[in-house]
Amino acid sequence: MDSSVNIENHKEQIVNALARSGHKHTFDDVVKAVANDDAQYWPANNSAAITQVAKKSDGTVGLNVWLYGGDLKDFYLLVDAAKKHVKDLGGDFIMTFDHRKGWNRLLKKLGFVEHGKTLIWRL
Repeated sequence: MDSSVNIENHKEQIVNALARSGHKHTFDDVVKAVANDDAQYWPANNSAAITQVAKKSDGTVGLNVWLYGGDLKDFYLLVDAAKKHVKDLGGDFIMTFDHRKGWNRLLKKLGFVEHGKTLIWRL
């Protein structure tokens, strides 16, 4: 997560991720969510991820991966950084839901487990 990098640098990747995800949100919605600290922007070389802090009903804290767009080579670095961030938050999970099916294989290799339509990684 790096607030010093302008989110406009990854507009193409974020817009493409929004289009593929089926979300009704716009790039401007994402920019506003990041500016209001409702979402976190994770820039990489040719990629970007957008996450949101998630609080489950049992009180546990983690991250929800809202969007990812760009080069998969950067993805592993972003997952490692997100895992560290979750630990720093005192949290214990990263999840994603309503993702594209192709993500299952990749995320399972990183220790994510399928639970219904959600993939979740726990400390």
